[in-house]
Amino acid sequence: MKTREFTRVSGMTLVGALALAGVTVLGFAPRAQADEHRGEFEGTWLNDVKIVACAPAPPIVFATFQSMITQIPGGTLVEGGSPGGPPPAVSRSAGHGIWQRTSARGYLQFFRFHNFDSVGRLVNISEVTSRTRLIHGDNPETPDVVEPYYLKGSGTNRVTNLNPVDGSVINVTEGCNQSTSAPLLFQN
Repeated sequence: MKTREFTRVSGMTLVGALALAGVTVLGFAPRAQADEHRGEFEGTWLNDVKIVACAPAPPIVFATFQSMITQIPGGTLVEGGSPGGPPPAVSRSAGHGIWQRTSARGYLQFFRFHNFDSVGRLVNISEVTSRTRLIHGDNPETPDVVEPYYLKGSGTNRVTNLNPVDGSVINVTEGCNQSTSAPLLFQN
């Protein structure tokens, strides 16, 4: 008798598991509907970055450059492709960080990278926080590129300059940034 009940429970469990698998494969799972824009955010982005004066100061752009960020499912990100820091830095690590969704189309990103001198000593640590919004449609500021969606955001950056000999903090500078990002997509 106990064996029969066990068989029935196992059979019902199998039926339930197959039903859930079918719903998940067909894309009707509650998570798939709730994360409608998440898949568009995940992937690699080509960034146009501006280092700017923080409000309430007058709008001044101190530097512009390009970089790349890859948002990985689950909240991890990798950043790179931007120039190294000012001398004595001659090289930089990739940026490593995290991201999370903050609203239907809003995201918070944080990453950190290190700059090194000519003998490999750590000379500064850069930390970047950005609040980004996913926008559907082509970016009107880039008429030469047609994209189905893009990111636009602003944030802060903190640079801790270190003595390369003993690692002590020389100073810390804080600033603001703005970025516009195009998705890296396959060409049709």
